[in-house]
Amino acid sequence: MGKSRAVLALNGIVMMTIGVCFFFLNKQINIAMFPGIQENELAYEIAIILRYLMGSGIFTIGMILFLARVSVKSGAQRLLMGSSIGFFIIFLTTLFVKYKFLSVDIPIVGVSIFPILSLLSLYVSTRPYQE
Repeated sequence: MGKSRAVLALNGIVMMTIGVCFFFLNKQINIAMFPGIQENELAYEIAIILRYLMGSGIFTIGMILFLARVSVKSGAQRLLMGSSIGFFIIFLTTLFVKYKFLSVDIPIVGVSIFPILSLLSLYVSTRPYQE
């Protein structure tokens, strides 16, 4: 896993999978995260719309990361460094939401995947000899 192209591919596939899940499992994710949201139709509709938008954005970012795996090494390393910072920001935001809004129930997988990707991306982006 020490190759920047492999990690870019992994990051891209994970992000595209999350995007597809947000798009096709939209209602289930909203209900799991916000129990009782169905009682408020407006809030539920807004959550559905925002999850669709997030899903398409996350999928797009994943596709860019996946397609960037064929770029030159220095470009791949810069993308991985940016990915590392971005994944860490997502992780911090997830923790903030989880502890600021106690009614939100974010699954442990949703919280733990981003620091793992962040650390992996940071590690690979800072290695001097890569393929």
